[in-house]
Amino acid sequence: MAKFNLTNAKYYVEAAASTAKENIADSVKEMKDSKEKAAEAKKKKAEEEKAEIKKTKAEEEKSEAKKIGSKETKKSDDKKDKPEKKLSEDKKAAAEEHTPTVVKVLSTDSAIKIIYYMMAADGEISKDEEDKFVEICVALDPKFSEHKDELIRKCKKVLDKALEPEDYYDTLRDGIEEAILSSKPGDNAFITPKLLLWDLLTIAYSDNKYHNDERKLMKFIVRKLDVDKSVFLEMESSIETLVDLEDEMTWIKTTDRPYLTIEAMVNEIADRKNVIFSSVKELIAL
Repeated sequence: MAKFNLTNAKYYVEAAASTAKENIADSVKEMKDSKEKAAEAKKKKAEEEKAEIKKTKAEEEKSEAKKIGSKETKKSDDKKDKPEKKLSEDKKAAAEEHTPTVVKVLSTDSAIKIIYYMMAADGEISKDEEDKFVEICVALDPKFSEHKDELIRKCKKVLDKALEPEDYYDTLRDGIEEAILSSKPGDNAFITPKLLLWDLLTIAYSDNKYHNDERKLMKFIVRKLDVDKSVFLEMESSIETLVDLEDEMTWIKTTDRPYLTIEAMVNEIADRKNVIFSSVKELIAL
């Protein structure tokens, strides 16, 4: 029987123990590493889950903010659109107001209506204005007396639409614009925009008062009929000069100067008036 070698056994035991220790150590290490890895993996997973939750929450908040932003933008756009729409409408209304109507001649009825509105511009119709109105209308239409009452009734019906005193001027403009747009001149029509303007100035000055509303109305008609403003201003200046000459003539006749002196001065004024009338006539004919 072979003798057992303790040294070898011890070596092997020690070697085995050492190996076992190493194995245990390795195993412990592996277990430790495994635990650390597991812990690390768990931690990582927890962090990933936390990150995912945070991401999801952020996306939800972003989505909600986007919805709110969209609503606010829509509200803002709606609010923005309203003034822009109103501004657009105001611009359109202003453009329509200043857009001239191409008119070469007007019907007699339309012209007479416009003259009536001018006569009523200051809210009062004096006897002098009414007399001048009839004089002009008969010159424009020899049969004026036959439908005078009906035509005036129609004009008054339009003016009665003014709800408040401050609406009166706008109502006048509406009536004038309607008369211009509804004008249907016949083949024998001869009332041009410039002739109408002169008749209107004659009416406006017939009571020796040229009111602000009358002038505003004149300028409105000038724009609507597309008459050159220089023509209007020259007509206005001419009639102012005629009124001054008329006043001067009236004054001279009341003086106690010799008859021949007065006659000479009156004739001179009459000549100056004729020159102005001729100038206006040429202006209208152009």
